[in-house]
This record gives sequence, structure tokens and C-alpha cells, in this order.
Amino acid sequence: MRIEFLVRTIWGMGGTIRTTLNTATSLLDLGHEVSIVTCARNKEVSDFEIDPRIEVHTLYDLRDPAEGGETLSPADEALLARPSVLKKHEVPGPPGDSALMDQRVKHHLRTTTADVVVGTNAGMNLYLAVYGRRRTVRVAQEHLYLDLYKPGIRGWITSKFGKLDAIVTTTEIDAEAYRKAIPGYRGVVECVPNSVPACPVERPAHVENVIMAGGRIHRKKGFDTLARAFARVADRHPDWKLRIYGRGPAEKQLQQLVEDLRQTDRIELMGPVAPLGPEWAKAAIAVVPSDFESFGLTIVEAMGAGAPLICTRVPNGPLELVDHETNGLFVGKKDRKSLEAALIRLIEDPSLRDKLADAGRETARRFEPDQVVHRHVDLFERLLANRSR
Repeated sequence: MRIEFLVRTIWGMGGTIRTTLNTATSLLDLGHEVSIVTCARNKEVSDFEIDPRIEVHTLYDLRDPAEGGETLSPADEALLARPSVLKKHEVPGPPGDSALMDQRVKHHLRTTTADVVVGTNAGMNLYLAVYGRRRTVRVAQEHLYLDLYKPGIRGWITSKFGKLDAIVTTTEIDAEAYRKAIPGYRGVVECVPNSVPACPVERPAHVENVIMAGGRIHRKKGFDTLARAFARVADRHPDWKLRIYGRGPAEKQLQQLVEDLRQTDRIELMGPVAPLGPEWAKAAIAVVPSDFESFGLTIVEAMGAGAPLICTRVPNGPLELVDHETNGLFVGKKDRKSLEAALIRLIEDPSLRDKLADAGRETARRFEPDQVVHRHVDLFERLLANRSR
């Protein structure tokens, strides 16, 4: 099959980009032709390694012309000044979204020779619904979840997604939400979880007294709650450290909090690292303190590296990934006291850490690419077969 992924940008750092690259590589390994169409490009080198076999097509290069970007024509400049159709409906669009981006996406979708085009977020999926051709199999892959969107966006999704051949969610909870929201939908609504490669390194026999968290540094990721909980734990266990990996809009606020807590010697902000697997493997405890997790790549990544997990009990992924007291511990959202108690419990109970780590590894194996990719292939083949009838 000729399979194409439409993404906001492939050049940044985020879970959608990671899982798209994982899936694309796995499909290539099975002999399919795979390309990624990135709406925007803003840098020379991507944050994640891109398999050289993947063809990457850029629709709008935002870089300065001296750095490889475009010199726009007057007509393009005029389109650039007009808002995107996505912005009119308050749907998050790609970097540089505008009427110019709409035009380029529309032209691409009307001329692509791909058998299957997969959108990778609400904006890309709505582009597929509005501009895609009927003879192309169009698949909406949702990496957030329906109930997370504002009512206006949900309304546009439920009115436009009916034109698509399939809606693919990362959890069964979200799949059921789409079935209820679009009861007359004639396409396929199916859950295919994200794939997470096996940790590339062995976990050492002995690890440092390090608690680790990682991801986009954003207020919704709960790193502030973790820092406050750890500050209390550190008074009781001064030989432990907290390391937080990632970057994002809340970095300065998090750094200031660490200073206000007087924990600069024990809480380390490590910056972005990819892949994170080797770092998880060196951590004694992994914490995912988010306010929400659509799927939870970091959860599976930490489990696969053998790090015993503490996670907030929030929609949607954690509810399907984590079995409390078996492969991880649940704590309340923004609940500093319950997180503090869970940290102390794992620090003081190595046998419980071992139990959670062993069960976590078993959970993570279910999401390795070779276990997940066949579900994508099966879906695409069924959709194509239905077209040929």
C-alpha cells in the first residue's frame, strides 16, 4: 500500500510526532510505501530521528529564505494574511496556519496518489474531511480525545468526520465516545493504541536514587505538583533526587518554583532528550503526574524500561494502561499529599518497586511496534477492500 501521514509538523517534539514516526517505520519494515506530509517546517534538523526511508514532503517552509525557507509571491503573501478555515472554527492548526496553508493542503490532498491518507490531529483530520478526495481512503487518527475538545470544535468534528472512512482512537474509551457522538456514522470507529519501541538498553542491576518525569513542560503536565511533593519527600529522604526531562512553555515557571522550594541541588531540569528510554532505565521511580493523558506514551515508555510507575488517575490512557497496585500506583490529580505518600511508599519498599516494574514490562510489550502495526495494516486493507467492491 501507499500510505501517507498528514501532520502539523514533523520537526518538533511531542507524542504525536513520536508515534507517527514509530508507525511509519514499522509499515516500511513490512514493505509498504510510506511518506509523511508535514504542513510546516521551521528548522533544519528534526528533534526526533527520522528513518531515511521515509519520504518527507513539506507544504510550507517557515524558515528564513537564507536558511532554506521560501520566498513567497505577492499572491501567496495575500493568502498568508488571511485566516485559515481552521482558525475560524477555533481548531488548532499547524504553525503558520493561514489561507495559504489551506490552499496548499487542499492542492496536495486533491493530487496525492496515496492509497490511504492518515490525519494525525483534529486540524489535519478536518482538512481530510473538507479537502480529501472520495477515492482516497481517509483515516482520522485522534491522539487527543473527543471530550477534551471545546463544544464548538466537537460540533465541527461530529458534523464533518462523517465524510471520513475511519476514525482511529488510542483508547477504547474514546472510541466509544465517538460512536455515541456520531450515531449515524457509516465508517469504522476503531481503537489502535500508540506503539512504543522497546527500551534500547538493559536496566542496570542497581540504579541511583532518582525519581524521574519527562514530557512537555506545560502547566497541564503536573510537574509543579510533583516538585512540591518531592520537596516534602526530600526532607525525609535527602539522598534522593528528582530529574525532569523536556521543554515547553512552563519551563521558566518550573525553574522558579524549584528555586522557591530551595531544591536546586535535588531537583534537576534536564532539558529535552530523545529517546527517553535509556533515562527511564536509570530511574528508580517513574512519575507521570499529568492532568490528562490521551494515551500515555511516557507511561508505556517508563514501564518498558523497567521503572516502577506512579501515575495520576486521569482520562483516558491511564485508565486502560495502569492496574493500580499491579503495574503501577494511582494518585489523585493535583493531589500533592497522595503523590508524596506514594513516593515515600515506593522509596521505602524496594520489593513493591520490583513487583510494579516486572508487571509494567509485561504491559509495555503489548505496545511494541511489531505488536501494533498489524492492526493498522488490517484496518487499511479492510477499508481498501470495501472500496473495490
